[in-house]
Amino acid sequence: MDLTHFHVAETKCTGCGRCVNTCAGGILSLNEQSKAQIAPVTEFGWGGCWQCEHCLAVCPQGAISIFGKHPENSLPTPAPAEAAPVLDALMTSRRACRRYLDKNVPREIIDEMLSVLQTLPTGSNKRRVEYTLLDDKEQTRRFHDLAYREMERQAAQGIYPRTFDAHYYGQMKGWETNVRPDMLLCSAPHLLIPHAPSDIPCAVQDVNIACAWFELLCASRGLGCVMMTFPMVVLENMPQIRALLEIPESHYAGMLLGFGYPEIPYPRGVQRTGYAKVHRLKHLPESL
Repeated sequence: MDLTHFHVAETKCTGCGRCVNTCAGGILSLNEQSKAQIAPVTEFGWGGCWQCEHCLAVCPQGAISIFGKHPENSLPTPAPAEAAPVLDALMTSRRACRRYLDKNVPREIIDEMLSVLQTLPTGSNKRRVEYTLLDDKEQTRRFHDLAYREMERQAAQGIYPRTFDAHYYGQMKGWETNVRPDMLLCSAPHLLIPHAPSDIPCAVQDVNIACAWFELLCASRGLGCVMMTFPMVVLENMPQIRALLEIPESHYAGMLLGFGYPEIPYPRGVQRTGYAKVHRLKHLPESL
């Protein structure tokens, strides 16, 4: 059985070999007619096809289709002169949004962003990141109220989230009067929690990359986003409420992302300079 549905339009294939040189699984080659071909694939992963679709993406002639995907349906790679200024602006103007409008983001916009996340780079191309999503503000409010009441009840008994004490807990409560109206979820109408099985290669890295990518996706669509570790620590003390998120205990979930339409728009980015410590290595020995 052909698991990949690999197909080459021989009239287009020029035998350039780019697909062969970029195949992570090393299963592509050129036949006697210098046309791309694939070895028999009986499994996905290290022993077969990595499902990376590099062959489809790299072919300059658009000669390769795989998994029922065709090159004419792929987005073109943007020119650096056009892409760089846009990404630079997004990265310098993104911010942690801690005040939101009481308004749902249309589901089609959320689904569009989640679709882009399917291209997320993951260790060994495992693509095992999953997403717990609250995409309705009323459902988010219910979850918030359950967790907030329990957090306050525990605090009244002297039980605080890990790494917090009465002083720091009180400090966060104080911020509710100005910086953020909600110390727990920053009033975000929607929540997204990327998580992945802890026993796969690079689970932590995969999840953290997903968080960073999603924040930029939000910024590109005029949405605010905030990465929050505090709610995850809070939920450690309330397993019944954490269980409502249906995140398996065997999964790593490092942070929770709140997102929605920002209450306070920012017309410009910041101008941070001098923060990064760059260590340029210049004098490495020829041998040890």
